[in-house]
Amino acid sequence: PYDEDGNGYGGGNNDVETAIEIGKRATEHGMQLLVNFHYSDFWADPGKQMAPKAWEDMSVDEKETALYYFTLDTLNQMHEEGIDIGMVQVGNETNNAMAGETDWEDITTLFSAGSRAVREFDEDVLVALHFTNPETEGRYRNLAATMAKYNVDYDVFASSYYSFWHGTLDNLTNELQFIA
Repeated sequence: PYDEDGNGYGGGNNDVETAIEIGKRATEHGMQLLVNFHYSDFWADPGKQMAPKAWEDMSVDEKETALYYFTLDTLNQMHEEGIDIGMVQVGNETNNAMAGETDWEDITTLFSAGSRAVREFDEDVLVALHFTNPETEGRYRNLAATMAKYNVDYDVFASSYYSFWHGTLDNLTNELQFIA
């Protein structure tokens, strides 16, 4: 996002135009692109899942619609530029919130809106949901059960893993094998 004077807010300044530039480079080098939607004006992680300024006063139903159309429109813009998209990540490190929502029924509504947009764009593109903190016993199992409870359509259960914070590789392997 940018302020009225065109200055970035320091959240990485990665807008759709920049993503298209990056996507073109990847495609030129024979790679498929993972499109990672944070659905925030800033980097999203477990401690910050703020709604974009444009969505701040929206209800969950309004956010669902906005998220769907933003996702679909962005993917279509990328496709029109010849970008080869292989996977779309709906949210980033969404352990307990996304786009300002903290209730799991609402979060999964947003996940489903993103997934629907990806499926409409191209049913062969993989849909990823992204979480973190695999070191917390039972966290991933509970998240997977929540996705099943709300019938969220996705292909990849993605995980951040930083060995300093997130425990052993054996634990990560055990958690992801259970999810698989």
